[in-house]
Amino acid sequence: MFSYYLCLLCALLGLAQGTIFERPCRSDVTVLQDFQVDKYLGLWYDLEHYEASFEQNTDCVTAEYSRYEDGSIRVFNSAVRLTDGLLYAVDGKAVLSYPDVDMLEAKLNVSFYGAPNDESNYWVLDTDYENYALVWSCEPIGGERSLEYYWLLSRTPTMPEDEELRDKIAELKQANGIVDDELIITEHFAEGCKNKRHKRLQKMP
Repeated sequence: MFSYYLCLLCALLGLAQGTIFERPCRSDVTVLQDFQVDKYLGLWYDLEHYEASFEQNTDCVTAEYSRYEDGSIRVFNSAVRLTDGLLYAVDGKAVLSYPDVDMLEAKLNVSFYGAPNDESNYWVLDTDYENYALVWSCEPIGGERSLEYYWLLSRTPTMPEDEELRDKIAELKQANGIVDDELIITEHFAEGCKNKRHKRLQKMP
């Protein structure tokens, strides 16, 4: 599904191995309408996701969005690799998939390493901009099979202790076919994440 972002988080998109489902890409997912891009910018923490090759053996996964001078969106994803404690990061670029529609949908084309921004591969199913965001993407891989990516993002390293918010997220996941049995929980352990910027910075593979 992606360029390298949906490659780290998704960042979050070269073709990467996501979670395979024995079903076609679904058309019943609901994408956020009237998307407020500038409110979405800033730092997000990955709390849970479908298994993906680019996030294996990593924790402290974050995605940070800002503006380039040309108005496009900078995507900066980073993670700490558990095998050696090194920080890996990747820079990418995102543009709105359908910028000219009357009601802006939360669909973005994300790419890394100069790859073309020609695929709508980052869909925000829902967000309140201040606490959480649910991100999803799907790529058909032949027959009745598909490669799906999903992230629950938070503005903080842990989800706020808000029962109403947690119930809402659970309802959104159920409504959009997110399978809990397939989820990987991302740890944001204090010492490793705190020291993330002091480790040797490398490009993600």
